[in-house]
Amino acid sequence: MLSHQKLKVYGKALAVVASLARHSAQWDKRHAVVDQLCRASESIVLNLAEGVRVRGSAPKQHQLDDAVGSALEGAACLDMAVIKQFLPPALALGEKRSLCEVVRMLVGLRRSWETDALKEETPAYGGWLGSESPSWYFAHEPLEVYKTSLSFMAWFNGLPGGTELASRLHRQVDKAATSLILNLAEAYGRPGEGDRLTFLETAESAAVKAAAYPDLGVSKAELRMDDREPGLNLLGRIVFMLRALSGTYQRESQASSRQSSR
Repeated sequence: MLSHQKLKVYGKALAVVASLARHSAQWDKRHAVVDQLCRASESIVLNLAEGVRVRGSAPKQHQLDDAVGSALEGAACLDMAVIKQFLPPALALGEKRSLCEVVRMLVGLRRSWETDALKEETPAYGGWLGSESPSWYFAHEPLEVYKTSLSFMAWFNGLPGGTELASRLHRQVDKAATSLILNLAEAYGRPGEGDRLTFLETAESAAVKAAAYPDLGVSKAELRMDDREPGLNLLGRIVFMLRALSGTYQRESQASSRQSSR
């Protein structure tokens, strides 16, 4: 066996990939979430294997950070799958619990690799603190901006043509909304701050694009002006919150840099 195949988290990740693949095989492939879930779940396994292969503590931890990020994307995809009625909430929650177990194991492995030791630990992570019925599993889930982004996806899904992505415009909105949600999950779900600002900026870009597409729809007579207003109001709140979060993060980073330079 190769070294990565001996890890418990590797076997657990493979089981999660297989389970998610069984679910998504039945979903409408036009929805961006389907491909994203497949990519994200497979990326957990690939980054873990690469993390074992590379030499040096920093490169190993970087690969595990990417594996954690992929698991977070998978969890966000499950939230969207519930909104799109691809999965019942109870089933999605069970899959999220499995993903949270993988993340906990990855975080433990990352901590052990800080000293180049190849062993597995399981520290506490996110909202799962041992309770059988946690209110949330991942650090991004209780954020107002994340919940509002899911509300936007629900609004879009309820539009005429939103469920079946009846036009190219519908598919573009779906893609932008999916990118918004996934980048928020990565920004606040990863252990440590990492590249949080990059993810927040990408999320804001996706939100602005998602707001432009309904305008295009009105201009092309594919969407009524009144129909777009609830979605635009949600996106306005989202962009406001994202800019506030980015500003707070930048100020905290600058203060930390000044502190460390003293």
